[in-house]
Amino acid sequence: MLNREQLEQQQEQLRLSVRELPDEQRKQFHHTWQKQVKDPDSYAVLNYLMLAGLHHFYLAKWLRGLLNFGISLVALLLMLGGVWQWGLAMLIAITVVELPALFRSELMVLQHNNQKMQALLKQLKEP
Repeated sequence: MLNREQLEQQQEQLRLSVRELPDEQRKQFHHTWQKQVKDPDSYAVLNYLMLAGLHHFYLAKWLRGLLNFGISLVALLLMLGGVWQWGLAMLIAITVVELPALFRSELMVLQHNNQKMQALLKQLKEP
């Protein structure tokens, strides 16, 4: 389970590490970081719309996104093919599975951003 306090503490430690970088590396970090940082609100909106796992693609979780998309597609085809009960059941199941992600979207994106920040710092510190 994601813990807000731990994630925020980790984020603060990472920010302190960024401040300790030499000027040129810090400039390079911020330039690269602007392209990688993800917005919790965008993730939440994509999840809220229930558009076949788009929120997973937003965080580059390709396998989970494809699985979610595939299940949604099969569910819609079943509904259009006359077996609407099975299709509806699949859509409800996906919604139940994905609902916690909607309520934890801010923490999930914070964790993702922390991991990306940590990787970028490691990359910059390597000779």
